[in-house]
Amino acid sequence: MKIGVVIPCFKVKKHILDVIASIGEEVHAIYVIDDQCPEGSGDFVRENVVDKRIKILYHETNQGVGGAVLTGYKSAVHDGVDIVVKIDGDGQMDPSLINEFIDPIVRGEADYTKGVVA
Repeated sequence: MKIGVVIPCFKVKKHILDVIASIGEEVHAIYVIDDQCPEGSGDFVRENVVDKRIKILYHETNQGVGGAVLTGYKSAVHDGVDIVVKIDGDGQMDPSLINEFIDPIVRGEADYTKGVVA
């Protein structure tokens, strides 16, 4: 299954490189959505990350986290991604838990998961 990660970006320049670096090889595509970030997070990622999985998308106007997530979802679906994981760009989520969160989906036991793995 193709796994994609969507990262909405607004004022996350301080953390975004570490977030991207911590995404494992199980992920096929990483969608960075620059939601008219005043820090230029999309360009910052483009200049500092050579990961071929990265796709940077830009909003001309700020649409909020919901709009940024939808943009990422649409792009992932267009690219044939089977499972989409949303991760915040500020480092508050641990990408090493992706496999634990998607496992019920992969097993066909859930269509959607969210929460904290205990």
